[in-house]
Amino acid sequence: MIFKQTLIFLICSLFMTMSTVQAASYVTASTDKPKHFKLEQYRKGVAIHLTAGGKDRLFQLDTAGGVTVIAPSLASELGCKPWGTITGFHMTGNKISSPRCDRVVLRAADTELTVPVAAVMPVGVPESPLDGLLALDVFASKIITIDFSGGDMFIETSSSAVDREKAGVEIPAHMAREIGGLSLSMFIDVPAKQGPLRMELDSGNGGTILVSKPSRELVGLPTADDKPLVGAFPIAPGINASGVIFTPELVIDGNLGMPFLKSWIVTMDLKEGRVWLAPSTIAPPKGMGMSPPLPTQ
Repeated sequence: MIFKQTLIFLICSLFMTMSTVQAASYVTASTDKPKHFKLEQYRKGVAIHLTAGGKDRLFQLDTAGGVTVIAPSLASELGCKPWGTITGFHMTGNKISSPRCDRVVLRAADTELTVPVAAVMPVGVPESPLDGLLALDVFASKIITIDFSGGDMFIETSSSAVDREKAGVEIPAHMAREIGGLSLSMFIDVPAKQGPLRMELDSGNGGTILVSKPSRELVGLPTADDKPLVGAFPIAPGINASGVIFTPELVIDGNLGMPFLKSWIVTMDLKEGRVWLAPSTIAPPKGMGMSPPLPTQ
């Protein structure tokens, strides 16, 4: 009898413990919020303030950068002696090589962002100095949302991500992992005459929409000459890339820079390779995504 009563007591205690754990888990999930970071305008694009080595640093947000870049001066302050070489290719086909620093720790507010492998090279321009370029590699396996014109970026929770999905239009997308898997960037499908093209989402491209020469006719652009032109091509119902379009020699189909991105709230699932676009309700700041003037005849 004593054994039976003890057994019943233990079973009841187990169920009570499980219920408590489930309740605690529910509270944690229900009160969890997306992590929010403020962005600011940097020239024609956007930048974010991060902390590294105990100091405030300014990084341009470059969604097509592939790997995060730190300036040589920052590497020195962090006690990293750059070593080895990592090599990638620009969308024009130009080779880019730099030494590296591994596991660079950055902080945005109360959130730690660890760069697996940072490229070390000069960044910015003298009149607008930078400490680095923040790429998507630090957000690998996360779901992030960027409102470029609104100056907001979020790391989403599972529940907030569902809200973003409901509010946006999903565009077929593909992650690119180059440089032995170190690099991370995102391409979306663009409908064309003979099948979808893949164009890169590039916040580091402040002023242009780029379509490779072989692709321009496929998206309905004139092919009479190589001059920049004012035009548009569809991406999805109600979503167009429009403005001054350049058609250079590229090793990719195209590149959608800030003239396109400034109009959208972009959610990227960097684990599953998915993208949603929702219109931004905020007018872009003056100069953001401004295209260069067309050359005079």
